[in-house]
Amino acid sequence: MCSRPIRSPCVAWPREILYDELRRFVGVLMPRADGVPLGAFAFHAELLTNQFPTWTRYDLTRLCLNLSESVHTLHRYGVVLGDLHPGNVMVSSDSSVCWIDADSFQVEDYPCTVGTERFRAPELRGNYGDFLRARSHDAYALSVLLFMTLALGLSPFARQGGEGDMREATGKGILPYPFASYKPPAGFYPPDTPGRYVWSYLPRKLCDALGHNLTCVQRHDLRPRVMPGYLARCLQQYLRDMEPGGRRDHPMYRDLLHDRSCPPRSLLENMTPNICTDCGILFREAPDDVARRLQQSHARPLCRLCIRRRSALNQATRNPTIND
Repeated sequence: MCSRPIRSPCVAWPREILYDELRRFVGVLMPRADGVPLGAFAFHAELLTNQFPTWTRYDLTRLCLNLSESVHTLHRYGVVLGDLHPGNVMVSSDSSVCWIDADSFQVEDYPCTVGTERFRAPELRGNYGDFLRARSHDAYALSVLLFMTLALGLSPFARQGGEGDMREATGKGILPYPFASYKPPAGFYPPDTPGRYVWSYLPRKLCDALGHNLTCVQRHDLRPRVMPGYLARCLQQYLRDMEPGGRRDHPMYRDLLHDRSCPPRSLLENMTPNICTDCGILFREAPDDVARRLQQSHARPLCRLCIRRRSALNQATRNPTIND
């Protein structure tokens, strides 16, 4: 790796081998990587707000763009990350990223001998050190990482009432989200979390690319996976759409969290911003939503998810379970 230097801020690449006065190996000189590990903040709304309080969905999307561009850069150098997961990338406040733990990267014929099951492509079998990986395997892991970042930690294969079956859904490539010509099977619905409706806000090309990368092998789709360079272009267009004058130039698209599916454009103008007094997320209410909330005796602003949680708690209180 030292004989093939990569001078890029997106990776902490070894720069020089260090020896003592007797020319014995003592270590490697590495560049300093500042920032916070992605997995330490991005997968929970409260942690994200505490770490970067000014961030909006625009910043989160820009982070995904930088992740895609950095993997694309490393692929151009002939490097396959292999063990691509949120603990191996540092994130700064300006959304810039730096991949660390480079000693596990696959370089030429030196395989990556470690991995993380959640980001392992379904076609890979056996021990990690027994095979060489391809850029397509990085594309799968990156797609999982992008989805989890945009959906605040939600796995793309998680569904309502099917937590125990998530590994089976991953192996079969069953997503609870539609894309292109794919429609989820009956009974597969996204789980009740603040990020469950993020998919409906994404541009169609980005949804199609992520969905294809996550399911093409299991569905025997012969088209190759979309590479990080194309994902970066889709994310770049998404950012342009959210800027003033763009097709998604509305606070709804730039809000950090969403508790409802994307409403029609005509309804967006009549929606007012609110902060849920229970979970603290920023959400928007239409006039009908306000009237319905007041009718249910909820005077303070509450998102739909918290209203359902309160209703379930009240129902459980009224109907206690008696153990004989």
